[in-house]
Amino acid sequence: MNDERDPSQPPGIVIGAVAAATVVVPFLIVYSFLFIARGIFVEVEQPDITSSRHGEALAGLVALLFLIFVVWGIVRLLNGSNRVVFWIGQLITLGASVWFVIDRASGDPQVPVVTALAALLTLVLSVTPAASRWVRSAGGERPVEARVAARL
Repeated sequence: MNDERDPSQPPGIVIGAVAAATVVVPFLIVYSFLFIARGIFVEVEQPDITSSRHGEALAGLVALLFLIFVVWGIVRLLNGSNRVVFWIGQLITLGASVWFVIDRASGDPQVPVVTALAALLTLVLSVTPAASRWVRSAGGERPVEARVAARL
């Protein structure tokens, strides 16, 4: 058995960051579907988060766009393109989660606490030396310069 890591495979720390980043994905899927349906297809007497059906639909579309953005960031980190989109998505997740914890009117804090902790973990894992080497090597496609590798 060879102990050397395959340079074309993401390191475990990147896989961990991606796994933690997926915590928010199911919630975004459910919320986008729920609010788009409530805003466009289903008659509701009292909207949940806005004062109109159009507002509900818009909230669902925003959740759907954010879902696409988060998944795009995950894919970019996994293939070693860069981490900027990934970081932006996770910072937005962290900020929204903290806001929902602080705002008592938004409901119980359990889910926002979990998503905030997951986003914080993804950010920490994605700035580690192993994640930096992964992005610098373009996902294992090019060798990391010896001088850069020595610093990491």
